[in-house]
Amino acid sequence: MKKIYLALVAVLLLILLIPKVEAAKDTKVYLFSRDGCSACINALDYFNGLLKNDKDLFDLVEIEVFDKNVQVATEEGYKLMLKVLEHYDEDTEKLYTPLIVIGDYHNIGFPKDPTELKNAIDELNSGEEDADTVSDIAKEEKIDIEAIRKSIAKENTYDAIIIIGIFVVLIGGFAGLIILGKK
Repeated sequence: MKKIYLALVAVLLLILLIPKVEAAKDTKVYLFSRDGCSACINALDYFNGLLKNDKDLFDLVEIEVFDKNVQVATEEGYKLMLKVLEHYDEDTEKLYTPLIVIGDYHNIGFPKDPTELKNAIDELNSGEEDADTVSDIAKEEKIDIEAIRKSIAKENTYDAIIIIGIFVVLIGGFAGLIILGKK
């Protein structure tokens, strides 16, 4: 019986002491998007589905370049997208979203068969590739990706506050009508 306990303790110690591979945390998937774009929504749903199964698979960096009216949402995000497209010798006159960049792989639009996206993620995680093209371009152009992400998050927070305010006013109005109707 002691041998079984010792074997279990030894196995547990080995599991705890084996260093965990953290390459996946460094893997970034960049999604340049437009608010309301159906292909962007499909891409976002796909990536969120992958993250639901394995939250450490990659870091999803969504950069909303255009708003619903196809106006530039963030100047820095727009500039970064243009530079990335130039890097890949893509057309910068007609900008289509989503632009998906994983390592040195890129795709404009959401592919009919997204397995190529997963394959690009797996290549980065396996160490076969270690490129981060968007990050390299951002450094070269002195663009702060985290600042872009924070400004978009801040904007989304303001939108949520406005929506909550509208609901509060509507509910208050209905409550006021009910109270006045009882008098």
